[in-house]
Amino acid sequence: MKKYSLLYLLGIVFSVANIHAQVSHGGRPLSVVPTKSAQNIFFEEMPPFNAAEALRIDSLHQNDLRGGYPFAYKFMTELNRANSGTSFTLSDGTRVWMLGIRSKGALSINVLFTEYDLPEGAQVFLYNSSRTQILGAFNHQNNSTLGILPVSPVRGDELIIEYQEPARAAFPGRLTVGEVNHGYRNLMGYEPADDRSEYNCMPSPVCFDDEKEYALVSRSAVLLIIDGITSCTGVMVNNTQNDGKPYLITASHCLNNDFRVKNPDYEAVAGRVVCFFNYTSPTCDTVRRGTEEMSVASAIYRAANEKIDMALLELGEAPPAYYQPYYAGWTIEDNGTTPPYIGIHHPAASVKRINVSEDNLSLKTFDIKEMEFYRNAHWNIGRWNVGSTAEGSSGSPLFNSSNRLMGLLSGGRSTCNYPIDDYYYAISKAWDSSANATEQLKHWLNPSGSDRPGIDGLDPYADRPCYRLSNISGMKLQDSIRISELPSPATGYLFGINSLKTTEYAEEYRINGKAWIDGVYLVTPSITSADKNFHVEIRVYQGKDNPQTLLHTELFHPAYTELSFVDSTFITTEKKLNREQESFVTFPVPVEVSDVFYVGYKINTSAESSFAVYNLPKGQTTRNTAWARNGNEWFRSSSHPLMPFSSSLFIDPVVHYTNDVSNHIVDRQNTSVRIWVDVPRHTVHLLLPESQKATCRLYSTTGQLLREKTMNGIEATLSVSGFPPGIYVIHMEGDNLLHTQKVHF
Repeated sequence: MKKYSLLYLLGIVFSVANIHAQVSHGGRPLSVVPTKSAQNIFFEEMPPFNAAEALRIDSLHQNDLRGGYPFAYKFMTELNRANSGTSFTLSDGTRVWMLGIRSKGALSINVLFTEYDLPEGAQVFLYNSSRTQILGAFNHQNNSTLGILPVSPVRGDELIIEYQEPARAAFPGRLTVGEVNHGYRNLMGYEPADDRSEYNCMPSPVCFDDEKEYALVSRSAVLLIIDGITSCTGVMVNNTQNDGKPYLITASHCLNNDFRVKNPDYEAVAGRVVCFFNYTSPTCDTVRRGTEEMSVASAIYRAANEKIDMALLELGEAPPAYYQPYYAGWTIEDNGTTPPYIGIHHPAASVKRINVSEDNLSLKTFDIKEMEFYRNAHWNIGRWNVGSTAEGSSGSPLFNSSNRLMGLLSGGRSTCNYPIDDYYYAISKAWDSSANATEQLKHWLNPSGSDRPGIDGLDPYADRPCYRLSNISGMKLQDSIRISELPSPATGYLFGINSLKTTEYAEEYRINGKAWIDGVYLVTPSITSADKNFHVEIRVYQGKDNPQTLLHTELFHPAYTELSFVDSTFITTEKKLNREQESFVTFPVPVEVSDVFYVGYKINTSAESSFAVYNLPKGQTTRNTAWARNGNEWFRSSSHPLMPFSSSLFIDPVVHYTNDVSNHIVDRQNTSVRIWVDVPRHTVHLLLPESQKATCRLYSTTGQLLREKTMNGIEATLSVSGFPPGIYVIHMEGDNLLHTQKVHF
């Protein structure tokens, strides 16, 4: 089971308070590279430890609880600006502190800032040495009365923390790294069959049709990374006021180290929870890594009852609309319903799985040595007809045949070869068995005082929902995807780089009226490139008969283009591409489209690359929606000169259909950019940190492009004459620049 250091088991006390979510606010770290001598002194080396022994101890701690999937070893530290790292001042007076953390052999490193209090204008970035993964910026909006900030894992055995503080900051920022977690197991790792064969019996949600609404309730199940070193599962739940409060239920033993920590500080642990939405395989038979870009971290402790194993948290920030969250309905009836019953979980921090039981359930006593639970308080799964559970499944939801939450997993010993005898604590027994509001669910989930025994689920964005559009729908089509290659003597991919020099492709979508695109999913194979200037642009076109008018471009390698910290070469990714996976690219401002539109990609490289998007092979569809471009001419895949057949690309836009997009705008703040409004002259002034070429676009809050200007230099002026007073959005993009900001005039 989960491994903690001795210092952690002694307990660290934090004050009880609300806490903001670990949501980053855009921007980019500096492109400067410290001198070699500076690099030698600003790294802190963690002491060695025996990873094999940690894994052995984990196995000894295995019990009937299905709680932690431990993946990291915790080091207690106290690293701050006064005792570690290197500091310097930029020409504009910005004070910079850089700290490197090295833990030899780590698969990932994540930290907890046990002191976090930043002035306005300051920002923190975390990244690996190659800058292929960048987290941040975190800024004053992440301050909390608890004064801590947990951060997601960064891959590799070196982590760099960069703190920037403006010259005229209101006060010196307080930033202390109190914990460093060395990942000795892959977290959310790619799952080839030979590595994860023990999970082959657990199907992905996409393996089930929508008739049973499994796709809907599966959106409520989330992966939890707790305290930076372990994982469990949780479920978002509705309350009787249907007010969209982001309540999250899980198992208490996920938060107290399987009941080993007595009188745990649940407030502090809640502040260290990172919650991943939609970490789901996009295909059924072949399990592929899901998108990792949708997370919210830090929560507020609301209630826990260890005698039933219940824990209720509230996320510090509601997930945005394009996450497509769903808050499950629930029942407090004890008589159950007719089968089937389904469990949805993240075993061992892997992608989401579904289990099905066709047996009648009964309430029994879950007897374990770690805790004496209430008698007859757990639903007993006598046998799973499909699937089983595993470490990391604890806290996962059990739904009845009406798709209402009835219990959450405490434990059991089921496996694919022995799928019997799991125990889920009953919602009814955690409802009001204690009169204390912090030990029951009723106070929080029934604020209206309803006497009904249950409620339906809630889509918190039902009045402005987002939809994932896809031309590759249905289990059979999803699992027939492939990467088509051109016939000899031509070489390369049909929808990638090839000897025909075709490098731009698009997928056609048809809707009635207008919509706004919030972002795009792409499902890609393992990707390599020999060209360090390689990058891919997501492109949105409008056009009745073919892609004609270019509406928007966005870099694929998520969000940022940056210089490598190691060798100053040009890189464009935060996420490893050398594995089969699904990725999501968020648009900073929703893009307005109508009727017939196209979402595609342009591969910019001068060298050989394996980039492509999965497509339907020949014979799988008679309806062609895939396009390719040769020079200035677009042609359908069904009219390809060498390999004509109807196909579709696995590139899925997420859209909404209302013109209220104020909750969909993504702020990406780069504080080195200055924007101010001259109201009397009806102009907006733009100041860049250095002379460069950049594109500046002015959008309305409905996503409509109003002005576009190319900057060549340091400053420019944009006219806003003729526009009514209100809120607008400015988006600036260049080779080393990405900045989005709301303005009011």
